[in-house]
Amino acid sequence: MQPVTTSSSRLIPTQQRFRALGRRLARAVEAKLTRTTITGRENIPLHGPVIFAANHASTYDAVLFIAHLPEATELVGPGDFKLLFPAEHVIKLAGIVRIKRAALDRDSLRLMSGALEAGLNLALFPEGGTWEKRLEDVKPGVAYLSHTHHVPVVPISFGGTYQVWRKIMLLQNPEIHIHFGEPLPPVEIVDRKQRAQALHDYSLMLMRRIYEHLPTEDQARYDNAARARYHAELVANVSGTRYDQRGDFSALAEFVSKPNLISPLWRNARLPLKPLARHDHFYPAAEFVIAAERLRSALTGEFAGYLNYRLGDEKAAQALDELDALQQSALDAHRSGHKLKFVVSESFVD
Repeated sequence: MQPVTTSSSRLIPTQQRFRALGRRLARAVEAKLTRTTITGRENIPLHGPVIFAANHASTYDAVLFIAHLPEATELVGPGDFKLLFPAEHVIKLAGIVRIKRAALDRDSLRLMSGALEAGLNLALFPEGGTWEKRLEDVKPGVAYLSHTHHVPVVPISFGGTYQVWRKIMLLQNPEIHIHFGEPLPPVEIVDRKQRAQALHDYSLMLMRRIYEHLPTEDQARYDNAARARYHAELVANVSGTRYDQRGDFSALAEFVSKPNLISPLWRNARLPLKPLARHDHFYPAAEFVIAAERLRSALTGEFAGYLNYRLGDEKAAQALDELDALQQSALDAHRSGHKLKFVVSESFVD
């Protein structure tokens, strides 16, 4: 393994200076506005390349990467939609590798491979994003890079970061827990026919290592995601009863129930999804018509693959069918002059 002492050659001086400033700011935010506990520092390798892989519940996780990982580490971030201010500008100024997650992004893969070949580290989130999910929903990207470049993986457990920005802004001094686990050896695959299964098995093992060192409340979120079942119905303001609808809207109910799943399309992409995002109020039926139409158009156009990557192909197809049903029911209600509410319920199975 090579000593990691150089910065990435692809960074221009402005980006290098910004990263240094970002490191100081990240540490200042952590020290002044949170109560952070760190364990396992001895597991951070002194030489690279190595892949740092952490669970991902908040954009604050990237702040922790910046604050605590070795300087010669390339960070990987989302490139499939524009982030909110100031995150979008921060990513550009810092020269972070951006990846389009719903498809094979060869340009980003080339940058990540180049970093590892140059002896640099990579920092990634094997889950692929911050939306609420099961351990089993982990993506194979980290395992693939470990296998193809024969580099170890350091599991990192970030606890207490879910929706933590609000607590920070309210000066609640939230508790953050960071644990650096023992490095895992590179992925070894003997039978190429079994590669997909081997990559999945390694990825799941990685997430279980991360899970073991999470606080109880963070573990519970993964446990509940595996047990949760969703249902929704369309209710009219006239009688407060269930409006005529087609299906139980279970895929859409899951979509709107997970703040980190709907927020990028509503807040970042600015789609008119208020009746779905804030579904505890009655809205004119016309707003549901517009929301369903625009969301379906986005999911089959600019954001094609968004739900497939996050919920799987079956649920993604189901969600599109449910949007058609929602739009038709909302049109019927609009003709009758009704207001509607999207009433969501969540249950858990053993």
